[in-house]
Order: sequence, then C-alpha cells, then structure tokens
Amino acid sequence: MRIRLPNGEQYTLDSNMSLKEKVEEVERLIKEWEYEIYNGWNSNAIKFFLDSLSNFLVWHKESGEAANKENKEIMSKTKTNKLYRNRKDILFSNLSKKDKNNLFGDSADEE
Repeated sequence: MRIRLPNGEQYTLDSNMSLKEKVEEVERLIKEWEYEIYNGWNSNAIKFFLDSLSNFLVWHKESGEAANKENKEIMSKTKTNKLYRNRKDILFSNLSKKDKNNLFGDSADEE
C-alpha cells in the first residue's frame, strides 16, 4: 500500500506483513513524524497520513488458516439485514419526517 508522508513523499507499506508487524510499522511512522503531527494537526497532509495508516490496519487480511476463521463477534451486513428483514416493528430512525411530526409534533424537527 502506498501512502503520502507528511512531507509529501510517497512511501510504500508492505501489505504482506502480519498484523503485529503492521502495528509496529504504524507506531514507528507515527513516532518518526510525531513533531509534524502535533504541530500540523489540522493540515490535510497530516489528516491523509493518519487516515492512510488507519486504513492500513483496518483492511488487514490474514493469510493461511487464519483467513478462513470467521469472527463470531462481528456480523456481516448480509447477516444484519436478515435479522431485520421480517420485523413487524419500525425503528424511529427509519421514520420519515412527516411520520415523526405526526408522532412528536414540531419538536421532531429540532433534533
């Protein structure tokens, strides 16, 4: 994965690393650019740099046997949709503005 460092240079991160190695690499880069991150917190260069590093960790894919193990704690979007497919009740967040006004009056617009 290619990222842009805070100074504008391109840097390539190895996508074939283990998750532990990726975390160590991200920590190393953050420590290396700590001064620039602290002083330029609101700059786009820093935002893109940190966003790229977070994506590098979030989109990690295991290889080998670990790739085939499903995390039982996290449900896919498909599984979540199946749970709500035949619901008889309607979530308040799914109501239209008109329906919210009918239920709550004008106070629904203030939220």
